[in-house]
Amino acid sequence: MTKSLFIPPGAKISIGSIDEPTVQNSVQAQYNPKELQIDKSVPWQKHNKANANGLQLEFTGAEGRTMSVELLFDGYEENQSVRPQVATLEKLATVRKPNSPRDEYRRPHHCVVTWGQVMGGGDNKFRCVIEQISTKYTMFSPAGVPLRATVTLKLKEAERVSMAASGDGAGGTGGTSGTGGTGGTGGTGGTGGTGATGGSGG
Repeated sequence: MTKSLFIPPGAKISIGSIDEPTVQNSVQAQYNPKELQIDKSVPWQKHNKANANGLQLEFTGAEGRTMSVELLFDGYEENQSVRPQVATLEKLATVRKPNSPRDEYRRPHHCVVTWGQVMGGGDNKFRCVIEQISTKYTMFSPAGVPLRATVTLKLKEAERVSMAASGDGAGGTGGTSGTGGTGGTGGTGGTGGTGATGGSGG
């Protein structure tokens, strides 16, 4: 099979934390996605004054891109659970330290996605936050250990992130996260049960 001219051999899509760039806070997909969708909205609105020359629109400001991607994790052949990889992705979408007095900890991770040459942004990295994560488990061991899963991520581009100001107006937004480094690769499989029962094929 001919290798792609655009993606280095062996390169896999990965997502990791910018806030805490460690192997434990990053996931590399076992298989690259068949599709990756990137959308960009351009916000225009109707001008509030009548225009004798026709409809007039005004630009209301730039918005970041959004990305939708499916990641497949398969531990069937190795008889290993895929739960650790899914748990890491869920961790990236979860508030880091809910009880911390520091604003930057009371929000989910600021993340970065890398793969191929489709991310743009000069350095080909998509800095973002996770807006939605949906997991579909499609194969289990007899003991109920998940051996295969598809995770759908919806990501929103963000060069910097912060906590929203409190409702009473006290304090600022505090603790912004910059464009930081990339996360490592990771996502090691856990332990699994013996012998897989039927499920959907890979």
